[in-house]
Amino acid sequence: MVANISSALAQDMEDPYVIIVEFTFDEKDADRAIDLLLEMQAQTLENEEGCFVYDVLLSEDDPAKIFIYESYESEAAFILHQGSSYHKAIITDKISPLLKGSKVTKVIPLNQEEEGIMDEEV
Repeated sequence: MVANISSALAQDMEDPYVIIVEFTFDEKDADRAIDLLLEMQAQTLENEEGCFVYDVLLSEDDPAKIFIYESYESEAAFILHQGSSYHKAIITDKISPLLKGSKVTKVIPLNQEEEGIMDEEV
């Protein structure tokens, strides 16, 4: 059953592109990493129309673990994000040397219609 669901949800370059990034740092570097990631958040949301969400989340259980939830209008918008000068300056040049570990998980939003993302009624 999962294979059928996965096949039905196969995405192309124009579908929404969503990832969850998990970063692990030494505790001594966590505050610096948070500051850098908040700067990355500000730059991304200010400069990229194709980025819908860029949330920086701190683990409740482990203060040295930070998650980023990123949602883009398409994979092309994500590729544009990765090629930005501030991505290189912040993520590549400053965050990467501080990392103890990282994991990127691509996820598929299940709240889509063919016409776009559904509005949720409250």
